[in-house]
Amino acid sequence: MIGSILVADDDLSFASIVKSFLESKGHRVILAADGLAAAMNVFDHKPNLVILDIKMPGPYGISVWESLQHDSSTAKIPVIFVSGVIEEEALRRRIAASETSRFFSKPVDLSKLHLVINELLETKKA
Repeated sequence: MIGSILVADDDLSFASIVKSFLESKGHRVILAADGLAAAMNVFDHKPNLVILDIKMPGPYGISVWESLQHDSSTAKIPVIFVSGVIEEEALRRRIAASETSRFFSKPVDLSKLHLVINELLETKKA
């Protein structure tokens, strides 16, 4: 399924690579470089899926996710977290417990990322 995807990451090189890859697969991609821009773009554009860096300027990705979960208009938007480091095992378990969230360690295998995106978009559609 083709969708609108928000990629929020302060690593502009990573974000650009993911954007190019996803656009080559037919998706429409919106970029955000910090947590505040990510949250604002989600509420403004209501993308079909969000890819969030966990640690970035402004609110961290987990804070953005929590705000999305508390709003009925965004609570069902699937989120894929990406991070070079995830220090808290509790955070990893919390992400894993969510039906609509996944976690990828950097560097990200783009073909696996795309499979998970397709899975989450199909699940959201059902």
